[in-house]
Order: sequence, then C-alpha cells, then structure tokens
Amino acid sequence: MVKTDYFAETLKTNLLILFVRLLSVSGAVIWVTYPNLYIANLNKLQIIYVYNIIIYIYTALFIIRFFIPKHTTKSEIFCFFSFVFDQIVISYFTYNTGGFSSPFYSGYFVVITLSAFVLGTRLSLLVALFGAVFYVLFNYSYGIGFYNIVEVLYRIIPFFVIAFPTGVLSDLAEKNLEEIKSLNEELKDKNKKLGDSLFKIERMQRQLIKREKENALLELTESVAHRLRNPLMSLGGMSSILEKKLKKGAKGEELMKYVEYIKSESKNISEIINNLLEMSDREVELKFVKLDVLIDAVLSEFDGDIKKNNIKVNLNIESMPPIRTDEKKLKIAIHNIIDNCIKVMKNGGELSISIVQSKNLRNTIEITISDTGPGIPRSVLKNIFKPFESGGTVKKGVGLPIAKHSVEIIGGELYIESEIGKGTTFKILLPM
Repeated sequence: MVKTDYFAETLKTNLLILFVRLLSVSGAVIWVTYPNLYIANLNKLQIIYVYNIIIYIYTALFIIRFFIPKHTTKSEIFCFFSFVFDQIVISYFTYNTGGFSSPFYSGYFVVITLSAFVLGTRLSLLVALFGAVFYVLFNYSYGIGFYNIVEVLYRIIPFFVIAFPTGVLSDLAEKNLEEIKSLNEELKDKNKKLGDSLFKIERMQRQLIKREKENALLELTESVAHRLRNPLMSLGGMSSILEKKLKKGAKGEELMKYVEYIKSESKNISEIINNLLEMSDREVELKFVKLDVLIDAVLSEFDGDIKKNNIKVNLNIESMPPIRTDEKKLKIAIHNIIDNCIKVMKNGGELSISIVQSKNLRNTIEITISDTGPGIPRSVLKNIFKPFESGGTVKKGVGLPIAKHSVEIIGGELYIESEIGKGTTFKILLPM
C-alpha cells in the first residue's frame, strides 16, 4: 500500500521506529525488575533473556526492512507481522504484570492505532483481532468467569473501535495521496509540455523578429535606393549636358540654370541622408520643456505657409508645469506632423492643436494635432509610418516615420486617425 511505503521507506523513519520499540521494551523491563517499583511474578534472569531476544528480533526487523522491495505486497505483509510481533511483546508483559488488570494493557491501543495508520482498515482490524486473541490466551490462566468474560469483552471491543475509524481515515488519506501524486505527475507533464511550447514560441518569435528586421531593412534599402536613384541619374544627366555646353564655350548665364538644378538635387540627397541619420539617432537628452513655448516656436517656422494657404490655427493649451523630455526630438516630431497637415491643406483649412492632461491615463500629456484636409485612405493609413510610403496627396518621405521614432524614443506613443473628407488627427501621449 502507498501508506506503508510513505510511513517506513526512509532510513530516518525506520530508525525512529526501532528507537521507539527499544525504548518501550527497555522501559517495560525496568518497570517489572526494578526493586520496589513494581511487584511482578517474574524471574529476573528470564526477563533478561527475553529482553535480549526481543532486542535481537527488533534489530533484525530493522535490517530486513531494507531488503524488501518498496511498493509491493511483501512490504505490506512485513509491516503487518511486525505489528503482530509488537502485540505478542505487549501480551507477554501483560501476562507477567497482573493479567487482565495489567497497566501494559494500554500498549495494545498504541500498536493498533499505528497499524491502522500504516496498513489501513482491513489489516488494522486483523491486527486488533490478533491483539484480542493474544490478550485472552496469555491471560487465560488467571481464570475467566462470567464477570471476567464481560470485562474482557469490555476491554477487547475498544481495539476494534479504534482500528476501524482510524483505518478508514488512513484509507481516505491514501486515496488523497494517490490523487495528489497523480495530479502532481500530470502537472509535471503539463509543465514540461508548456516549457517545450514556450521554448518553441520564443524560438519562433526570435526568428519572426529577425525576419521582420530583415524585411524592414530590405524595404528601407529598396526605398532609399529608389529615392536616391532619380536625383543621382538627374545629376549624371546634368553633368553630361554641362560638360557638352562647356566644350562648346557656352556663357555663364546659360550654365547657371544647370548649376542650380544640380544644387537642388544635391540638397534633396542631403535631406534624405539627414532624415535617415535622424531615424538612427537613439540618444536622449532630457531637460524641462514648456510645451506652449515649444508649440509657438514650431508654428513660427510655418508662418509663411500658413498665410499662403489661408489656414486658420486653433490652439487649446492648458496651463501646466514644464515636463522633462528631449526638446529636440519632440520638436522634430511636432514639426513633421504640422508640416504634413499644412501640405494637405493647399486650398485652406483649419489646423487645431490641443495640449491637455489625459483624463484616462495618469501622469500623461495628450498632444492632439488635427487638420481638415482630404483624409488618408485606409490602404495608405496602415503603412503611414513606414519610410517613403505615401500619405495621401503628400509625396513619399520619412517625415511621419521620423515623428513616430522621435516620440517613441522619449517614452511616448503616437497614434493617427483619419476620415476621408473630414481630415486627419495625430495624438501624442507623453509621460509627465
């Protein structure tokens, strides 16, 4: 049985059982042999022989226990006969210390309780039965009359009264132990499978991230190559034309238009390179920034475009203390967003800027920038933050990707919503 192995499968437990048995027997011997302590009808030489035999048997039981296979019926039977031998020892001392009235009578209850705990209901009742038989047989010589029979029954019945409920509780405990063991094994198996699954997921995630980075790099490389190819080809064409004109002795005024074109294309190439460098910049320089001052500074850069396109500017800026952030990166992000808004309102419109403390998020600033332009189609909106993707009527570029990159670098988030015919709204969430 499972209980048997749980109870007596370790060296520590077996040593404890041996110690208790030897201590009990030694105490009993002292009790019956020590002068004036207890008057027993017992030959002291005989008790010494018996004591040595008991000690040898208990020691043998202790040693044999380690040679019996665990979790087998043999282990259970061995424990059963060990308890039966305990009953014989108790009956021997009971016989030599007064028979039915012996103080060693209580020893039966100890053995029966332990046997019920270790062996369960069925075998503990059998141990109780052996105890009852030994109790009667060893003390029969004291005589049993009618009165004695009633008293003997009165003393024997408690053996079974203790064995039965204790055995039932032990059986229930064994059942629970088996269920716990089964659940534990099932849990270990599921944990192993979960661990394997997590490992596979992590590996797939790493592969996916690597693949996405490679795809992003390929897309960016393709976009950059596409953006640089046209101005470089133009520069090559202009250089050839300029060379021919110089050979023909063209005048400086005629050559200036080609020089201006070369300067313009060089500027475009320089802007592309600067934008790429800006996207790769991950350094943050924190300082306290007043947002109303920053907005005024950015808007002042667009005074000419705002007047030229007849755009109305609406400001809603709450009074708030300066926030600690990277001024340069936040200014670049807001500049690029406002630039995008103005470019889509060539024929006039409204540019609305709102800066408030978020009502839904603690310690968060909401910067909302909206235009009344034509809006951005959903097919374009999903790729709006990818470099050189189209933003509605705006040419391909990296303005909005740089804005998103700059906001995220300083610990913020950038969202966009757009509706065809009504305009586009950008929302920046920044920690205070």
